[in-house]
Amino acid sequence: MKHESLIGQRIIKPDTVSKVTGAAKFTADLVVNRSDVLYAKALFAPYGHARIVSVDTSAAEVLEGVCAVMTAKDLPPESTNRYGPGDHDKPVLAEDKVIYEGDPVAIVAAKDKKTAEQAIKLIKAEFEPLKAYDDPRKTFELEKSPIHKAHPFSGDSNISYTAKILNGDVEDSFEKADIVLDNYFKTPMVEHGYLEPDVCLAEPDPVQGGITLYSPQHAVQLAKRALCGVFGLPQSKIRVISTIVGGGFGGKEDSTFDVSAVAGVLALKTGRPVFYEYTRDEVFKNTGKRHAAYIHHRLAADKTGKILGIDVFNIIDKGAYQSVDAIPDRTTFYAGGPYAIPVSRAIAHSVYTNHPYGSAFRGLGSPQAHFAIECQMDMLAHQLGMDPLELRLKNILRDGDRTHSGQVMLEERGLGLEECLTKVAEAIRWYDKRDHGSASKRRGKGIACFMYGTGTGSSPDGAHCVVQAQQDGSLNVALSQSELGQGLLVAMGQIAAETMGISFNKVYVDYADSSSSLEAGATVASRTTVLMGNAVIEGCKILKDRFITYAADNIFKTGKEAVVFEDDLAFIKGKPETAVPISKVISAAFSAQVPLAAVGTWFPPRVFPKEDGTHDQMHAFTFGACGAEIEVDVDTGEIDILQCVLACDVGHAINPSTVEGQMEGGAAQGIGWSVMEEIFMNNGCMKNTTYHDFLMPTSMDVPDIKTIIVEHPNKLGPFGAKGIGEPPVVGVAPAIRNAFFDATGVFINEIPLTPVRVIEALKK
Repeated sequence: MKHESLIGQRIIKPDTVSKVTGAAKFTADLVVNRSDVLYAKALFAPYGHARIVSVDTSAAEVLEGVCAVMTAKDLPPESTNRYGPGDHDKPVLAEDKVIYEGDPVAIVAAKDKKTAEQAIKLIKAEFEPLKAYDDPRKTFELEKSPIHKAHPFSGDSNISYTAKILNGDVEDSFEKADIVLDNYFKTPMVEHGYLEPDVCLAEPDPVQGGITLYSPQHAVQLAKRALCGVFGLPQSKIRVISTIVGGGFGGKEDSTFDVSAVAGVLALKTGRPVFYEYTRDEVFKNTGKRHAAYIHHRLAADKTGKILGIDVFNIIDKGAYQSVDAIPDRTTFYAGGPYAIPVSRAIAHSVYTNHPYGSAFRGLGSPQAHFAIECQMDMLAHQLGMDPLELRLKNILRDGDRTHSGQVMLEERGLGLEECLTKVAEAIRWYDKRDHGSASKRRGKGIACFMYGTGTGSSPDGAHCVVQAQQDGSLNVALSQSELGQGLLVAMGQIAAETMGISFNKVYVDYADSSSSLEAGATVASRTTVLMGNAVIEGCKILKDRFITYAADNIFKTGKEAVVFEDDLAFIKGKPETAVPISKVISAAFSAQVPLAAVGTWFPPRVFPKEDGTHDQMHAFTFGACGAEIEVDVDTGEIDILQCVLACDVGHAINPSTVEGQMEGGAAQGIGWSVMEEIFMNNGCMKNTTYHDFLMPTSMDVPDIKTIIVEHPNKLGPFGAKGIGEPPVVGVAPAIRNAFFDATGVFINEIPLTPVRVIEALKK
């Protein structure tokens, strides 16, 4: 019988039914009906920036049912009171001052949630308000930081991190240009909007003196490194288990550290399990956000529309702490979008403010950068009197072209951008005669394209896993990645089963437990399918080679190149009558002392940035295009998204259903960022901290999203695959903004396109 590959099949995700029926256990479910668990709460200052004058916890300490009350002075001497995913700069308990609303000044553990809340209300804290800094452009201009003193990375500077790409003679390219576009763009700070609040159950280990944290995580090994100083424990004594994650979108790469730190120190203090869950208001005020960006983008072109160079300067709102500070790198790297640009100068600074820390958020700087360049492309097309699609096709990257950062594009790594553009144009009927609607309700179409690298683009960026065969022919795959809803379990199962030659239902993926899975980076940067998928293939190949060697020598008496493992059977190629169950081979091999476990490892080509910032940062890119049609009510400023079409070159879709799910979810998230989502800060305090006043799109706001899978295989990917988790969000906002211009003849360079912003622009 002919073998049917598991790669490319639409296999239902293993966690689907349990999540729909409520059988799946999230972190909060672990404490139901447990009498030994204490509940934590924290006291926060009502200011974004303030000096702590005094904290009196005496009344809370004597409240019946309270087991512990802690301020910074109550932490054990071995605790550093600092944690973070990179430099440990965030205190679990503020000592001298708070620098954003999410800095706790006191924490309690009590017999139940109600008692913990009562205890917090009894704590008397006095603060001296300080000037709060809301605009990173202003703090950027200050000589010394009013926010941090002696920061472990940035010292006394207001700048957390700076990235630069200086490629060629920018001044010369602009002098020779026929057209120079000089524009400013602004994108907002926004909330991730995951359904499950940040939560942790911390259990002390009375046997070896360690601690176990149950918490929804992006990176269980990173959590150990981030929190070891707070607990005063070696990393080996911290076990982190990621339960099923109720949405993350990048935020839980480090926002769960905030609740884990509090729950952990209270658990170690009391010797009892401690449960801590943020309220929705606390999620809004305390956790990381997508960085707001202020972008000055200059573009030089000749009269035919060919781009000659770019000159870009970005200021990024870092917020109060460093968190994940890759945004300057990412905004400079993607400043030129998916275009062949010979000369560039791109500089970005992340700057401290008294805001929630800017964290990882789906796209990680790429959406901000692409918004600017894709807006510029439509403005250039308008100035040239040229079709925006044709202008893009004239400038897009093709085989052998270089990005503005100097990386050469290779067709063998997957280069399907032109196909994405043409298929989107066809789907939204780009070349049909436009129906611009009525005088009061104007219609327009817009298009944008994008690229997104697979992986972090920095070293080390590898993956490791443990693959263990069972004697019945089944397989365990232990990996440190987390199931965020993206389809990790089904993709890794398909890859492992196809490589080993066994049935999909015989693979069990053991995931996200730091005690049993190896360091493999975070579940971020659209890296898991490729990096971990390659590691799984490597581990399976090692095992398979051992078993085939044994079978060739001891069962089939032939050369091992003639032995095939397929569909749970081992046989000599071309001789199906010789077939025996793979389980028989494995069991016999084990009796002969053949090891049943192996470590699989894969690293992408290592990157070495040059002094000017240019380098081959990513081993492969997912390319894509987005088309949008909108209707604008010019009397109310309301925008109705009529259609959204998204095409992505994913290399090879391991599971088309999960790929389409990622594309649909990313497009919906992009629509929210485009037209409604925006955090409002004033004097360091957040003004919209509920889903009632932080608007996110519902099913009534999102049209039927058409997804188009394009496959240009990546030679370095597992079965040709590339990443798909983050790319779908990148091109939506500029496509909608460009559709707005097509409808109204007005350019808006700031999102979201809210009714207020639209009316103001139309009046101007």
